[in-house]
Parts: sequence; structure tokens; C-alpha cells
Amino acid sequence: MAKRGKYEWLAVEKLGFSLSLLCAIHCLSLPLLVFFAPYLSSNFAFSEGFEWILVGLSFVLAFVILYIDFKKHRKAKPLWYLAAAAGIKILDLLIHAKGLDWVFGLSLGIFIALAYWVNFQHKSACTCKIKA
Repeated sequence: MAKRGKYEWLAVEKLGFSLSLLCAIHCLSLPLLVFFAPYLSSNFAFSEGFEWILVGLSFVLAFVILYIDFKKHRKAKPLWYLAAAAGIKILDLLIHAKGLDWVFGLSLGIFIALAYWVNFQHKSACTCKIKA
């Protein structure tokens, strides 16, 4: 197996980061495209099923990656950001305000992406040998 550079992200980390950014962009685009609401409401890209797939994949992938790295480095800050994202999603489900979906979704995506970024910063600063 090839050695990883000190600042290189694993492919699965890139995927997780991309999913969380895609979630944020997806949620931000919804209010901008509200003019086309009748067409978009029937579109799969803005269906509740697609949103749950995107959120679910983001959370599962982020938790697995961040927990594995936490066990190696003992830096909990990325997990706190992920917990904040989970709290945002729970608050969204409790409030269930359709007009604010984009705010919750954007915040969720940003917090998950932030968790990945902080985790990457911890890994980059670590002097231990990380085995891929």
C-alpha cells in the first residue's frame, strides 16, 4: 500500500466532506428556487426520501470516520461538531417548520463539513504514524 502524505485526505473522507457540502448546497438552493416550486415539489432531488438518504449517509460516514480518528488521536472536537449537527437535525424534526427547512439543512451540512475540517486539522498536526 502506498504511503499517505501528511496532508492527504483519504478517499472516504473526501466523500464524507463532499456529501456534507452537497447537503448544505442542496438546502441553500431550495429557497432560491422557490419560484419553480410546483415543478420541484415532484422532483426527486427535493423529495423527503432524497433528503433522508443524504442526511443519513452523511451522519453514518462522518461518525465512522471521526470515531476511528478519535480513537487514534483523542481529539473530541470533531465529534462535538457532529453532535451539534445531530442536535440541529433533532431540533428541525421537533419544530417541523417547513419555511425554515433550508436554515436547518444548511446548518447541518456546515457543521458536518466543519467536523471533517477540524478532524483533518488534528490529523495534519499529529506527529504519530497513521496507518491507512
